[in-house]
Order: sequence, then C-alpha cells, then structure tokens
Amino acid sequence: MVGIKNLSLLALSLISFNSAANDSKAVDEALELDIIQVESKEESQSAIGVDKLLKVPGAGNDPLQAIASLPGVTFGTGPRAAPAVRGSSPADNRYIIDFIPVGYIFHSDSSSILNDNSIKDFSLDAAAFPGQYHDATGAVISANSRDPYLDQGQTIVDLSVLKASLFIERNIDEKQGFYLSARQSLFQYYIENFLDDEDFELTTLPEYYDYQGKYQYKVSEQEKVSINLLGARDKAGILFDEDSDQVQQDPGLSGGAEFSDYFDSQSILWEKYNDEGGSQVSSISRLSRELDFEIGAANKLDINSTDYSIRSQWSSILNFQHELLWGFDYTLRDIDFNGRFDGPPCDEFRVDCRLVDSTETITSGDTINISSIDINIADSWAVNNFWTLTPGISLAYDDYTEQQFFEPKLQSRLLLSDDWALTAAYGDYHKLPDNFGSYTKDFGNPDLKQTEATHYEIGIEHQFNESWFWKVEGYYKDLSNLVISRASTDFYPGLSTEDYNALPRYTNDADGEAWGFEFFTNKTLSDDWYGWLSIAYSETKRKNLITGESFKYDYDQPWIVNLVSNYQLNQDWQIGLKWRYQSGQLITPIIGAEDANDTDNPGLFNPIYADLNSKRLPDYHRLDVRADRSFKYDNWQMDLYFEVLNLYGQENVVGYDYKNADYSERENQTDLPTIPAVGIKAIF
Repeated sequence: MVGIKNLSLLALSLISFNSAANDSKAVDEALELDIIQVESKEESQSAIGVDKLLKVPGAGNDPLQAIASLPGVTFGTGPRAAPAVRGSSPADNRYIIDFIPVGYIFHSDSSSILNDNSIKDFSLDAAAFPGQYHDATGAVISANSRDPYLDQGQTIVDLSVLKASLFIERNIDEKQGFYLSARQSLFQYYIENFLDDEDFELTTLPEYYDYQGKYQYKVSEQEKVSINLLGARDKAGILFDEDSDQVQQDPGLSGGAEFSDYFDSQSILWEKYNDEGGSQVSSISRLSRELDFEIGAANKLDINSTDYSIRSQWSSILNFQHELLWGFDYTLRDIDFNGRFDGPPCDEFRVDCRLVDSTETITSGDTINISSIDINIADSWAVNNFWTLTPGISLAYDDYTEQQFFEPKLQSRLLLSDDWALTAAYGDYHKLPDNFGSYTKDFGNPDLKQTEATHYEIGIEHQFNESWFWKVEGYYKDLSNLVISRASTDFYPGLSTEDYNALPRYTNDADGEAWGFEFFTNKTLSDDWYGWLSIAYSETKRKNLITGESFKYDYDQPWIVNLVSNYQLNQDWQIGLKWRYQSGQLITPIIGAEDANDTDNPGLFNPIYADLNSKRLPDYHRLDVRADRSFKYDNWQMDLYFEVLNLYGQENVVGYDYKNADYSERENQTDLPTIPAVGIKAIF
C-alpha cells in the first residue's frame, strides 16, 4: 500500500512543478562541502574534486548523484527522486544549471540529467544561502557546465547496464567551440525480467532520456557568450489487475496510472570579468515543461508551464575592504492546465489518501500568468585581515499572491588562526509552492500564501595538516506558512458533504522546525588514497495547526553516516568503497481495518492507522564497491569500471506492503539486493 500512496499523492496533489520548471582538465576543480562550491585553483583539503565524485561507488559516473554521500542528504522515494536536505522537503529545493532554473535535475532513478563529461562544478547550499538564490526554503543545488575546448575535439561513448550516452565535442576555431550530449536509460529493456508480481503489468516501461548542448564564443580572455540547450523526459505506466490487492483496497485505482514529465530550456548567457576582480553574468532564458498524468479510470491532468526569465548578477570591487554583490531576476510564468480529478486533496501530512474517499469531482481548465521580481544586494566586507562579514537583503514581489518580501541575510567567516576558522550565517526565505494546483481556483485555494523559513547556521573548521581537514556545523530552521490539505471528513463529523466541500482544499495552516549537527572530515590524495567521512544528527518536526497534530516529519532520520574511500593500486587500477548508514524511515503503520459499508464498493474496508509517523523502520546500511581499470592507446583511451551495489546483501526494509482487501497480511518492502554492474567509457 505504501507504493500506492505515492502514486495517489503524485496525482492528487496535481504533481509538483519545480520552481522554474572525460574532462581531464577537471582534476583540479573542486567542490567545497559545507556549501560544496567550486574552487578554480588547486584542490584544498576542505574540498572534494569532480574527478573523485565520478569514482564514488554506486553513483555510476554521476557526480551529482554522489550528492547522497554528503552530510545530511537523503533521497526521497516515490515517482520523482530528489534530495531532502537538513529536514526540508525535496519540494523546498531550487535547482539551477548554468545560472538558469531548470524543470528538474534528477531522473526517477535519482541519476542527474547532466552528462558527467560536461560538468565543471556544482554546489549544494544546504542552509542560510546568499540572496542571489531565491524561491527556496530548503536547499539550493546548482551546477555549471564547463567551457568547450578550443584546441581539440573528442567523442565519448559511455555504456553501462543502466544507461548509454554519446558526447561529441568540436572546436570551430580559436574562439568558438561546442559540444552535444544525448543519453538514454536502458533498464526498460530488461526490468520486466525482475518482476514476479502478477497483480500488475507495466503499460509504459519506466524510462528516461536527456540531452544537452552548449555553444560558446570567446570574445576575449575576460568575456564570453554561450548558448545553452537542455532537456529531459521521464515516463512510466502501470495497470493493476481488477482482483489485485491495490484495487481491492482502493477501487479508484482501477485503470492504473501513467505519467510523462518533460522539460526543455534554451538560454543565452553573457559573462564578463574585469581586471579589478569584478564581474557581470547575465542571461535570458525560456523554460517549457509538460506534464501528463492519468490515474484510475477517469482522472486525467494535462499541464503546460512556460517561464521567460531575465537574470543578472554583478560583483563590483569598491575598495580593498568592500565588494558589492547585487542582481535581479524577473520571470513571467504562463501555466495552462485542464483535466478531471475525482479524489481528495493530499499532502505529506495525510496518510490515508485513497481515490475512493473522494467527496467531489473537479473538472477545470484555465491559464495562470504570474510575474515575479527578485532583487538582491550584499556587501562582502573585509572587516580586518581575519574577519569577513557579508550582510545583505533580498526584495521580492509576485502579482499572484501579491506578497512583498524584505529578507535580511548575513554570512560571517572569522579566522581564529592559520588552521582554525569560525563560520556563521542567517537568512529569511520564501517559496511559492511547486504544486500549482494547490493555489488555483478550482483545484486549490487562490488565497494561498508562500511558505517561509528562517535559517541559522554556525560552524568551526580545522586544517589538521596538509592532508586532513575537518569541520563541525550546527543549524536550525524555523518553517512557517506550510501548505496542508483539507483534513478528512472524519475531522468534521457535523458537516454535510456540501459544507465540507466548501472548505478550502489547501491552507497555510502548518509550521515546523529542523535542527541538527554535522561532522565532516576529508583526506586528500596522499599515500595513494583519499576519502571522506560525514556524520549527521538531526531532528525535524511538523505541526498541523488545524488538527493540532505534532509529529516527526517524513524525512526525519536522526543519524546519517557516509564513509567513502578510494585506493590507487597502481597507474592503471584503483578501487573504492562507499558505506552508508542511516536511521530507518518513519512510517504510519496500519493496525486494523473496518468494513466501509460502501454500497457502491461492497467488500471495501477502511484501514485504521496508528499515529502519524509513529513507527520507525529498521536502520538502513549498505556497502557499495567499485574498481576502475584504465587503458591508454595511441589515439584513444578507455576506462572499464566494475561496481557491486549492496555487497553484503543487506535486506533493508523501506516500507510495508499490505495484502488483501482487509489489510490482514503485511510484507516487507526491501531495497536493492546485491547487484553487480559493469560499464565502459571510451574517449576518441
């Protein structure tokens, strides 16, 4: 039943729209882990290079997927895999590629939409991020593609059991170059061989593809213009047998479910840097997203969203103490939708959300136009040789909610000595809900307001020696105006169906908090090995202000531990491991069932749930290993890699599957078994 709730929640919430909708030269580019940001210089001890993230076992040559090995990050389950960071929902994040917001950044299998050969760097701003990032109350994940080579061309073929990719790069002359990438999943060709459940069939095999293109003209050493193309699609479909447990428990699922999610974006990016250290980055972009979803016999939603954006960010050196950082982002969003929906409103606060419990049928179509403007300004102030303080403010307005925001930000870094530093940050943030259906007239509540959050962060870091670095960070997030769906009819026993349906389907009547501590240590390459260890402890809670319920949030996983290590055996071979431990997932168990006495659906039972998120599944742990063998020839080179996921075959329980119409039997849902994999990457 857990999987069905995910399907139902996906449809009933009208699907989330995100807020916008072998590079050998990359060895010295690094990702810093508290914010994980790029350093265009020799790798520091507090950083993990892109080349190292490519070798993380289980990531399949995908450095963005390796984000799961960073402190405080866990991936959500369901039809859209995405990271949950420091107690926030995946829907609270913002995703940016090459200065431009994108529809989504992770496919349904949690792999990223970017070809690893194009990635220059990426950053994870886990909390209290600067004002240039907006429309996010969780985390900001941004990635930058590298410049095309102007002195050589190459063709790269990468083939594994999960996907195939082709990357073509050419230089036109000493000022112009481009590359193109196309990737396709492969598991749709053999996934049915691993399915032994006769209660359903896959009507549309799960699959995805993505493409990427970049053309760049180098005006001078300090100025360049780029044209960027990016797109991705994910789709899947399932049909349940009429006598399946799923249909018996929720007849509304008869007919199955299908979804297709697609986006494409085009942008022109201009970058200019001056001798004084200042810079300007400007872009114009278009982002289009299409979502089609069907669930049950008669529920169908078609959604199209197009964003047109102009964005600029400046950095100006005023004097030896002050650097002015400022910019703006204007976006016009057009949303067209139509569909029919016969089901209750759902959210992460509501565990029982079956289509059969619908009290109304909504048929609607409309066009929504939203204009928003965001302005940010900050002063990077070198107070003295040891202390840098960056105060700033963000101003925002949109003409749909008609809300204005004045949000202060503050970052501080104090050098206690050559080896020790103290960091701190604070900021206020807001976000328009990704689920646009929650704030439309018919499907939701047009009076809904944006969610808000306040972040606090403090840390201390120490450069132990030339190879070892460690840091500890603590954080607190205060969350308000969270969106919840209308409570079930059981909470309003005195209301008629007509009066109940007149209540808003969604309101801002929830709040929450998250706090925690993170320890991270990194060893750079020395004595033929490198690695890092992260340990995170956190607590996250939510409160439904209508029902009065207070509970631990879905993504509350107090302990998360990651250990990653790689050893260079010789010039040709290297081996690595990744071990992950995390507290078990919270669930709401079914403790019984009662006859629904539904004349339209005889034999239907209503499940009786325990308190929300009152049970924690067994702790999760898994070991992945990888071996790489490099081959170098006169005109080409090859990397052959072997991976084994879940080496010691741990049966990690990730949920429960309830059997029969009356939920009388329960089976464990387990994560991946031991899976060997092999891949080959050839560079011509």
